[in-house]
Amino acid sequence: MRTVIHGIAWFPSITKERLLNLMQLQCSASRSAYQAQQKSLKNNDIRKYVKQNFMQSLNQRYINDACSNASQISKSHVIFGGKKLWKDLVNGKISKGKWHNKRNNQLYSRGDRSQQGNPNIRIQGNRIYINDPNNRGKWLEGSIFIPKKFSINQDCYDVRILWRNNRFEIKIGYEQEIPDSISQIPGSIGIDINPDGVALAETNGHGNLLKHQYLAEPRIQFAREDKRNYDIYQLAKEAIEQAKQAGKSIIIENLKFIRKNKGKIFNRMASNFCYKKIAEAIVRRAEKEGIEVIQVNPAFTSILGLLKYKEMYSLNRHTSAALVIGRRGMGIKERQVFGASAEEKVKKDGSEKSVVNLEGRGTRIALSQKSWSWLQDQFLEPTTAGLTAPTLDRRLAAQMSSEGENPSCESQFTTGRTGLKQCGVKGPHANLNGNICQVC
Repeated sequence: MRTVIHGIAWFPSITKERLLNLMQLQCSASRSAYQAQQKSLKNNDIRKYVKQNFMQSLNQRYINDACSNASQISKSHVIFGGKKLWKDLVNGKISKGKWHNKRNNQLYSRGDRSQQGNPNIRIQGNRIYINDPNNRGKWLEGSIFIPKKFSINQDCYDVRILWRNNRFEIKIGYEQEIPDSISQIPGSIGIDINPDGVALAETNGHGNLLKHQYLAEPRIQFAREDKRNYDIYQLAKEAIEQAKQAGKSIIIENLKFIRKNKGKIFNRMASNFCYKKIAEAIVRRAEKEGIEVIQVNPAFTSILGLLKYKEMYSLNRHTSAALVIGRRGMGIKERQVFGASAEEKVKKDGSEKSVVNLEGRGTRIALSQKSWSWLQDQFLEPTTAGLTAPTLDRRLAAQMSSEGENPSCESQFTTGRTGLKQCGVKGPHANLNGNICQVC
């Protein structure tokens, strides 16, 4: 599992100027490597192309890392620094100095296990050391802050230094072993991710609801990036902690928004919806704790939750959807306990469309005929032949008309009502303990 640590570094004024110069040189080398790629050069030929201009100012490893950064760019037309910032520069909204700072704002060094860490940028305690190619054997030294819960006692780690908001930000990445999965107890915890929080629904081995909770964080809808990321981390931490205590798998939706114009309210919600960040935070935290994560199809989870479980368990729409998600992750299909009216024709946008009205406990939802067919085929248990008394009466009447005989009461039918038993007595009328057989 890839782990990334975020920190902040400070350097003396002279060291800071030299570090910014190193950033500019390596970023220029990355752009040069990208140009070599556009000329159809490969691997060693790209490195030789970059060395022609940067061998005197960068060492071999800095150049290789610059080529590695360029190799990750797959587009044939790229504006280093960003298209939006380039337009601001052309229109005179920003200075050329700000444009150059954006284009030359990072220094990257890959880890090397043979060197027991990183050959160009080293982390030792609360100190950071950066190799200066112009002064052989000399290192640019600064102080660094990393949360105490992280440790850099690794034999191979990558370091990326970014100059943003007038400070040096540090990203340290390394591979961490994934712990063995904890013993799984039958059941699951379904998670429904929403713009203002996540809903949790815990089930037992049969898919029945045990408990539910909604973890609300309204600030993630409008807060700035750092506060939003913190709230998302806290949401993921709390959700995984509950799954760890329960010893059950996590079930989440594999949700992808299709960019369509569906009105101002939906477009605003979709643009602020941090689903991807929340889902990734949950998955990363679950991997770290050794908890299994299963992704399921999100179709009709909210609809089925509203129709079946909202009123039954006094849930809100999000926790009822989480219950459907948890059951779906266990491979359970829903039984149709809600009513479905016959197909109707309604006028919408000047044309007639076929709809089916679904009626649950205090909820009524209209679906198109195509959606209703898909819901039945994929997510509902197949309907079986009717076993109610009126249905059997019709069958017996048909049998009598075709065979001309009295029906037999030897079927294994039970109505589920108190006092009614299997008849087993042939004839049109049989009385068992004062209760008339429903078939006869």
